[in-house]
Amino acid sequence: MNPTLTNRQKIAQIFFPAAFIHDSEENHQALENLIREEEIGGLTFFHSRISAAANFEKRQEVLDVSGTLEKLVALINRYQEASTIPLLISIDGEFGLAMRIEQTPAYPFAISLGGISQEGEKQVEEVNYKMGLDLKSAGIHLNLAPCADVNTNPSNPVIGYRSFGSDTNAVARLALAAYKGLKKAGIGACLKHFPGHGDTHVDSHLGLPVVNKTKQELVAEELYPFQYGIDHDVEMIMVGHLAVPALSGNIEISSSISRDIITDLLKNEMGFKGLVISDALNMKAVANLFPNPGQLEWEAFQAGNDILCFSEHVKEGIQFILERGKKEDIELAFQKSWT
Repeated sequence: MNPTLTNRQKIAQIFFPAAFIHDSEENHQALENLIREEEIGGLTFFHSRISAAANFEKRQEVLDVSGTLEKLVALINRYQEASTIPLLISIDGEFGLAMRIEQTPAYPFAISLGGISQEGEKQVEEVNYKMGLDLKSAGIHLNLAPCADVNTNPSNPVIGYRSFGSDTNAVARLALAAYKGLKKAGIGACLKHFPGHGDTHVDSHLGLPVVNKTKQELVAEELYPFQYGIDHDVEMIMVGHLAVPALSGNIEISSSISRDIITDLLKNEMGFKGLVISDALNMKAVANLFPNPGQLEWEAFQAGNDILCFSEHVKEGIQFILERGKKEDIELAFQKSWT
């Protein structure tokens, strides 16, 4: 760790804006400039700007997708060269690189792995180990997976096959097995989407889902896989953009910006000491809530997020946090991300 970093540089390390493989040279240069000027901590790669706005890679745009993997590797190297501090490179590859990149190995969906057997941990761990090796070979350090959501709502438009199933105990075990497989390959991983996105009927890419259950019901189902992971020493959890009034003082506020849910529940009550990463801050559930650029990033940070994924207002967000954040909170988030 470099002890000479300023407070502003430490704040910048929690920002992980999006990088798009299929983008213009002008945009690639703009991201290089952002890396140099703001000294951010990492990047999250997406296929393209259009596909990143959907809940999955719906690649409606006409692109030359030949050599996408080679483009990814070249961009990772290019952006690393632009940074004085090595960037942490992440991607959302729940079933491997193929979730984002054509002509790469595709592994079974979580729902398929969940159907192998009730004792499928070894198989799930092995699949994710192989997946992790693919990611590592491309220069990726962190996979924003697996889902620990319990798929209990048949009309859920955003989770579905991304979940290991509808059995709470099985989801807990298999999500942890997937996490362990990625870690075994030397890839960081995270359980998502806390406090549980399985029983929703709104896509948080497009609006704010609301889960109206009692805390007792949530503890028994949605929260259980995350508590199971915490009890087995998982190091990172992603917080989703969904409102759970029973956990936030009966207020319909996105969990990703709720201090009641992230700090009071996840960190204090459930005992999670690892890194908390926000779901993508470009998603419509939260993206348009605050008119002042940078305010959303501040709200996410003050709620307890240690890493801000897909921030669209990096410079302004850094300034918001610099002006309002407690030095001890900034230092803690920085120390956690550097260990």
